[in-house]
Amino acid sequence: MLDVLRTPFSFRETHMKSRSYLLCALLAVALTSATPAAFAQADTIRAVVAKPLQEAQELVKAKQFAEALVKLNSLDAVPERTPFELFTIDRTRGAAAAGAGDTELTAAAFQRVIDSGRLPAAEQLQLTEGVTANYYNAKNYSQTIVWAQRYLKQDSANEAVQNMLVQSQYLSDNHAAVVATLAPRLLANDQANRATPEIQLQMLADSARKTSDNATYVSTLERLVKTYPKPSYWADLINRIPRQPGFSDRYTLDVLRLQRATGTLANALDYADMAELALQANLPAEAMAVLDEGYAANLLGVGPQAARHTKLRTQARTQAAADQKIMADSEAAAQKSPNGTALVNLGTNYLGQKNTARAIALLDQGIAKGGLKRPDEVTLHLGLALQQSGDKARAASVLKSLQGRHDGSAELARLWTYVP
Repeated sequence: MLDVLRTPFSFRETHMKSRSYLLCALLAVALTSATPAAFAQADTIRAVVAKPLQEAQELVKAKQFAEALVKLNSLDAVPERTPFELFTIDRTRGAAAAGAGDTELTAAAFQRVIDSGRLPAAEQLQLTEGVTANYYNAKNYSQTIVWAQRYLKQDSANEAVQNMLVQSQYLSDNHAAVVATLAPRLLANDQANRATPEIQLQMLADSARKTSDNATYVSTLERLVKTYPKPSYWADLINRIPRQPGFSDRYTLDVLRLQRATGTLANALDYADMAELALQANLPAEAMAVLDEGYAANLLGVGPQAARHTKLRTQARTQAAADQKIMADSEAAAQKSPNGTALVNLGTNYLGQKNTARAIALLDQGIAKGGLKRPDEVTLHLGLALQQSGDKARAASVLKSLQGRHDGSAELARLWTYVP
């Protein structure tokens, strides 16, 4: 399961930046209207309003927000206030309320300002973003969603507002909405050749899992390993392969190979099992390499299974040494064989020794000769060898040929193309 934090650091950082931006912006809004001279001729403010209003604005400037609100509240008793006076009072009241941390008053004041139609479009957007951040700060996620959607209708590219919307949906446990919001955003990012932020992919994957949308869950996990490769994402994807209907046990060693390549062999049992399977497949060099890694990580040679580990290591060393003495003769015999089985077996052995050039040559020869009992398995190993050799283009082509298989080979082939 993905470890998606309910208050991820990246979002706390965005949240604080948004709040700081909001407060600075709203202070600027209030203080740019400090005197009647700043207003258009058609919109004037009477002296009975102008004096306390200017005093309130000075208090906002001095960050004395509570005192500013008291001063502004005194203006509520002024009779027959004009629409422009109300508009200007609300601008200042919104800034003071934001500074005082009064979420509801901030939103109410600025909603009236925005709805007045007196602001330029850019300033309306600025205030809408501010109100969104204001609600998000207060963890009022339902209102954050309302205001974020209102903002995004006018500017769909604002990443900070996008983040506030989708995390509010996620934290409200509205996982269907998270999927509906993020799925088209991923498509838009793909079309713009733009990476989707990791936290958004995490939330999409977790929401897809919680809504039983398996296809979206798996495809999003695959995006995560391609864009933000981490062992936790790899482990989740790889562990799904043996659980799929139709999985063939003959690919168990290949699953462990992929785990090894992605740093997700979890424990001593994984290392020992992989080494034992490699020995059973007559691949002692690969078994030795796996055992050496397990010992270097202090996972093998200790605990109740230490005797098993020692036995495996002795067996692998003995068989690997014997193999080295007969490799040349084995290759000569394989070339004379009527089918390609001996060639591909030898090629797979070279692959375990990290001799990818020789592995590719022998696997190619074995495939060309034909008569293979398990050609899909050989194709997978050829793709693996090409991938490890750095020939990503041919590796992708070879591995793609396994699409449509339901025994585990297709999933393994696809995931290998994501390995750096």
